[in-house]
Amino acid sequence: MGCREDLYDAFRRRFGRWWIVDPLSEPEPSDTWDPPSEAGLAALKPGDFVSLAFKGWPRGRIYYWEILRVEVTGIDGERLTGCVKQDPDDMPQLKWGAEVTFRRADIMDIDPPDW
Repeated sequence: MGCREDLYDAFRRRFGRWWIVDPLSEPEPSDTWDPPSEAGLAALKPGDFVSLAFKGWPRGRIYYWEILRVEVTGIDGERLTGCVKQDPDDMPQLKWGAEVTFRRADIMDIDPPDW
C-alpha cells in the first residue's frame, strides 16, 4: 500500500462515518437479494446472526458498501442492537466488535451460527 492509500485510510479511520443501508432503498446490495421471511424476523433472539449492508463516507477505495455479519445482542420492538462480527474489507472506520443499532427492515439475511 502506498503513502496516499495510507493517508486516505488514516483520514477515514479518524473522520469517516458509516451507516446501515435499507436494502429496499438501495439497488446495489439488493440486486440479488430475497428478504427474510416475516416468521424468521419475528423469531429473532439475542445470539442470532444477521447480515446488514453498510455504507461509508468517504467512499472506499474498493467498495462503496459492504455486507457484514452482525450478532443480535438486544431487541426492543423494531429496534435491535448488535455487535459486528466481521472485519470490513474497505471500511476502516468500522471495526469488529462495533455496536450497531438497526431495524428488522434493515436485515438482508438471517445467518446460521456456524457461517
